[in-house]
Amino acid sequence: MLLQPEGARAAGKAKRIVSLDYGLAQTMIALGEPPIAIPAVPDWKTWVLEPPLPAGVANLGSMLEINMEVLQQLEPDLILTTPYLEASRHLFERVAPVEVLPVHATGTPPWPHILAATRRIGTLLERESEAERLIAQSEETIVQAGARSGRLRDMPCFFVNFYDLYHVRVYGRNSLYQDVLDRMGIANAWQGETNAWGFSLIGIEDLDIGGDAEMFYFDPVPPDVLAALGRSPLWQNMPFVRSGQVAHFPTVLMFGTLPSATRIATLLADFGSNDGF
Repeated sequence: MLLQPEGARAAGKAKRIVSLDYGLAQTMIALGEPPIAIPAVPDWKTWVLEPPLPAGVANLGSMLEINMEVLQQLEPDLILTTPYLEASRHLFERVAPVEVLPVHATGTPPWPHILAATRRIGTLLERESEAERLIAQSEETIVQAGARSGRLRDMPCFFVNFYDLYHVRVYGRNSLYQDVLDRMGIANAWQGETNAWGFSLIGIEDLDIGGDAEMFYFDPVPPDVLAALGRSPLWQNMPFVRSGQVAHFPTVLMFGTLPSATRIATLLADFGSNDGF
């Protein structure tokens, strides 16, 4: 969902903004003003996929080890980041002003923070009206996806990420998945406690969700885990496994912003109405 300006913009040099967070970069792209650089450009297709990363966005190296030499050479006007990189903020401030936008890992549902970040980025880009349209269109897309989600309207689902052969991260309150499910009118089968990031690390034996439910798992999956689970009596006897209600969920940035939310909703609607991706 890419938005173009409603009319001609005032003349002048556009802000040269670097985003050190994929989710904030998603929002900039959706508003039609991509960042000049992000970390880990080659990994965008692996972790984000949509929206596509425009050609020409510079690579700042590893997410946890930003290439400061490249950052300085780019001479940005502003650096966007999240509290995740707070420990390195003093280094970034030597290059350009830094704006920190909390979105995830707040210990609260991310949705209000996503909307606030979208509006703030809209202001920084002088695209306030486009930001409001992005919010309105995203909310409408999610509600409409809920209405066409087929059998998922009557069947809870849940999202997991395999940590190793014995543990999974399961997502619930404080996650983007939960926010999207709530707005679609779909129940999350996982009602357990979660951390500030919106997931809980549990043993696979604790994943025995009662009743009829669809399990979605997403990458990365550690090597050999799926093959080993195929030989595990514990796993094979879980109700959702016995009934064949296990599906690989396509790539979505799990700690993303509105583009991730609408992608989750659209994928769920397609799955529920077509019985598969």
